[in-house]
Formats: sequence, structure tokens, C-alpha cells
Amino acid sequence: MNDAQIEVSRLPDGQVSVRKGFWNDIFPEERREPWAAWYQSMYEQYGYAGYLNMARALRDLGPIAS
Repeated sequence: MNDAQIEVSRLPDGQVSVRKGFWNDIFPEERREPWAAWYQSMYEQYGYAGYLNMARALRDLGPIAS
């Protein structure tokens, strides 16, 4: 089981970077909330806390400051 910390950050170009252990992904800001909603729905369906943790981490980043 992978107990690595979830790291979510915004890159200088505005994209979102997500990292957990060796896995990482980079995607546009407009995909952040849809991904969070998907992880939330997976948690609701399967009850795996890792899905909820990812949804929270994505939402905790918040929107781009204007």
C-alpha cells in the first residue's frame, strides 16, 4: 500500500501538478474540480479513503488568485 503524501501545487504557467509517491500528473486548472468530483464519487462508491484524500487535496488548492 502506498502511504506517500499527496502533493498538489500550481505551476508558474497555471497548470496543476499532483504527485503521490512516484505517480504524478499535470493538467490544466479547468480539470481540477472535475478530477476532485470524480475522486469524491469514487470514494462514495467504494469507500476507499485515498479517493477522499485526493478530492480534498485538489479542492484545498483553491482557485487561481486574480
